[in-house]
Amino acid sequence: MNILFLTDGITPYNTGGMQKHSYVMSKLLAHHKCQVTLVHSGYTYQTEFKSDYTDIFTPEELEFITPIFVPFIQLGRLPGHYIKESKNYSHNIYNEIGNRLSDYDLIYAQGFTGWHFLKNEHNIPVIVNLHGFEMFQKAPNLKVKLEHFLLRPFVKQTLHKADFILSFGGQINDILSDLKVAKSKIIHQSNGIEASWINVTQPTVNSIKTFTFIGRYERRKGIEELTLAIKALINQNEHFSFNFIGPIPEDKQIKHQQINYLGEIKNADKIKYLLDKSDFLISPSYAEGMPTVILEAMARGNAIIATDVGANRQMINGNGFLIDYTPTSIQNGIKKGIHLSESKLLAMKTNALKLVKSTFTWEKVIEQQLIAFEKIINKKSDLK
Repeated sequence: MNILFLTDGITPYNTGGMQKHSYVMSKLLAHHKCQVTLVHSGYTYQTEFKSDYTDIFTPEELEFITPIFVPFIQLGRLPGHYIKESKNYSHNIYNEIGNRLSDYDLIYAQGFTGWHFLKNEHNIPVIVNLHGFEMFQKAPNLKVKLEHFLLRPFVKQTLHKADFILSFGGQINDILSDLKVAKSKIIHQSNGIEASWINVTQPTVNSIKTFTFIGRYERRKGIEELTLAIKALINQNEHFSFNFIGPIPEDKQIKHQQINYLGEIKNADKIKYLLDKSDFLISPSYAEGMPTVILEAMARGNAIIATDVGANRQMINGNGFLIDYTPTSIQNGIKKGIHLSESKLLAMKTNALKLVKSTFTWEKVIEQQLIAFEKIINKKSDLK
């Protein structure tokens, strides 16, 4: 199987869920002997990229992965700039690849990277993964609402022109249904976790319940609402500990002995260590796809408290509970966790581990994707 894999970045050169997803998926496709032409933009907005990729891929993986750098050019900061940049990036990819399109069995496009390939005549199926469809989820303020409004027509055109659309399930299925996307075009896919993340020891419960948030400071992540909820719980003299992992601005931090701001941590082993000492991961976002961070926390035996957005409900089954994205709901969710009995919390933490092992390892996810890819390729072949 020869796959043209399009993305705007890969870990560790770029940070973000889509970028990590691209990196891990390309590695695992190589492990399954798929030829992968991996088109990426390296460091965002840089026009040059120098690397032999041996720092992120093994020699065996590079026998199957052919990375190609195409710059993602910034075109200004006016409203709608991201759409113009994405179209330009996709156009530049097409100029780089176009005369070799016949080499590929299918095109897998993350986000809007496949835009230009949707408009051209070829017999290569295009699979688009838009991940969270955040532009059709709740906006936390007017600025984000405007950004969503500008993106929606672009997304609708992409959905109409793509051969197949990937869905993580949950509310994303509801969004696709509302947008009248034919079920025959939808391929269901889970996000995955590397097996190395799974804790092999039995979870334990802390005497003082410990909560963790992991993420960058971004309005849709609900950090403002989370901060208000934590302050209210402190005022109520609730006993708990809370760790923030991520670059949270100092002026947005709570100055209190129960709250720890640990900054951005890129070392996976250190994050694993901190999650091993945690009881709950909390994700109070207004919009999400299928957050890798939730799977990582489950893999370390954390119960999950998360808003019912994106595909979050797909990951919660006896291992946590869903909340709304208001300060009151977040506060009540944390308070419920604080007062949860040791036996009930231990059951949740144990269920989190079981669920990851049975459903969300990357090995299981990629096997299902390859079955779907084979069906798509065979179906196209039948139509020739």
